[in-house]
Amino acid sequence: MLEIKIRNVKEEDFIDIMHFATNCAPIPLERDSIYHDLTRYFATTCFVAEKEGKMAGFILGWISQVNNTIAYIHNICVDPDFRRKKIGIDLYNRFIKVVRDKGVKKIYLIINPGNKASSNFFQGQDFKISEEGEEIIINGNRAVKDYNGPGQHMIVMYKEM
Repeated sequence: MLEIKIRNVKEEDFIDIMHFATNCAPIPLERDSIYHDLTRYFATTCFVAEKEGKMAGFILGWISQVNNTIAYIHNICVDPDFRRKKIGIDLYNRFIKVVRDKGVKKIYLIINPGNKASSNFFQGQDFKISEEGEEIIINGNRAVKDYNGPGQHMIVMYKEM
């Protein structure tokens, strides 16, 4: 049986998360400091999954500082060796429970239009594609044109809780 422990991130996890993320395509690579910032300042809404002390996945997200009824999932990543073992859903459920308990009513995230697996995962969790922004159709999905800058179109998704 797969014994997975899910826990809040610790600041010292940022280097492992940074290295882990580089092998978790197709999520966009970030500047390294983002992982340090998230593990230091948003540890209550960021989690890692571990098996025997080895990272098997993570989810990074936060509650909006502008509207505390909105949360954002920055990224979720599961080691390819651990995929299809419900680790992603367990990480997601932990995030949902924590933000719901803090009064969040709506969650947003963005997905690269080429990331079909992530799009399917979140649609399976009742996320809907937002109608915001200028529409561009990519791979049959509605994306927001230039969402992350010129030529960086993204699917914006949300879930009402």
